[in-house]
Amino acid sequence: MGKWFFKTYQFLLRNKIASAMLLLLLLFGLVVIVSKIRFEEDISKLIPINEDAQDLQKVLETVNFTDKIIVNIHSNDSVDKAHLTAYASEFLDSLNSQAGNYIKNVRGKVNEDDLQRTMDFVYENLPLFLESEDYKKIAAKLHKDSISAITEANYRTLISPSGIVSKNLILKDPLGLSFIALKKLRQLGINDNFILKDGFLVSKNERNILLFISPKYGSSETAENARFSERLYAIQNSINQKYNGTVNSELFGAALIAVANAAQIKNDIQFTVGIAIILLVVVFIFFYRKIYVPLVLFVPTIFGGLLAVALLAVLREEISAISLGIGSVLLGVTLDYSLHILTHIRNNETLESLYKDVTEPILMSSLTTALAFLCLLFLDSQALQDLGIFAAVSVLGASVFALFF
Repeated sequence: MGKWFFKTYQFLLRNKIASAMLLLLLLFGLVVIVSKIRFEEDISKLIPINEDAQDLQKVLETVNFTDKIIVNIHSNDSVDKAHLTAYASEFLDSLNSQAGNYIKNVRGKVNEDDLQRTMDFVYENLPLFLESEDYKKIAAKLHKDSISAITEANYRTLISPSGIVSKNLILKDPLGLSFIALKKLRQLGINDNFILKDGFLVSKNERNILLFISPKYGSSETAENARFSERLYAIQNSINQKYNGTVNSELFGAALIAVANAAQIKNDIQFTVGIAIILLVVVFIFFYRKIYVPLVLFVPTIFGGLLAVALLAVLREEISAISLGIGSVLLGVTLDYSLHILTHIRNNETLESLYKDVTEPILMSSLTTALAFLCLLFLDSQALQDLGIFAAVSVLGASVFALFF
């Protein structure tokens, strides 16, 4: 094996310009492939993808409530209650104008049209809501004095400001039979802890308003949700400053959590890899007393990493960013091959003896390490499978490239 690598080295040495061009072309091709890669920061990819987990994931994806972003708007006890609904109205207006293309709909505010449709539905299906005891109440409403009292109450309502809203309802249902049916709907589970005020779902103490935002994009689409969450938090901060802390809001939701997880993963990867590279460069400069040596040592590592990511880009549509973050520990492993070769060079060995001594140990070491990582392919977690491929190809690519380089 050492003789073959030595002959290949001699061939490359005789064709320096062509070899350098081939190397640059190869690196350029790998960079182009890697630049088109799509990273996936979904932490759920660490979960095994067996049959039970797939059924659970399917349930979670089809449950409509899991993708909602909940906005909890709350005020201090000393604040005018009207400020709470004013805050909610401004929040909705800003949301529709600044982030309307990122949302499907917002629940939590009942429009007049919704109320009218509900009353129409109840009135048109009135017999389905009534029971035998309800007909006794209706019979009592048909007495002359009862009709007179109801007519007088309707007249007062019509001449009041609220008559603009209730006019159609009174004309259609002057005896108020629909309200008997509405009481039946209330028994279906509507909580007494919330009331409707100015069209909003307000807590009984009138200190909290709940809004439910349905994002257009799923929780796993972190790129789009990152832009949406940025605008959402900007709207929140802007309105919070306007109300000077008297009325505030809190945001909860799977989409926001996914964006925060993705940002944390990226920061962790950059931090760990950055610290590792800085420490290694400092140690190498201190040991070898030369600045260019660390740069030479890192070239096989960079090549191995590019080769592994490029291969994953061909095999997968998306690559787990978590797996690449864990794979940063391979920096030390892949650098060992360059260090091993450099140590033999410093001992003034001939190139032929160098290849004879180091080729088989380096290749066997990288092969056993790669096989160990490839065992992750037998697991059901896609992120760990990506890690196995990334680590194995990185180690093998770095070791072979180090022998040539």
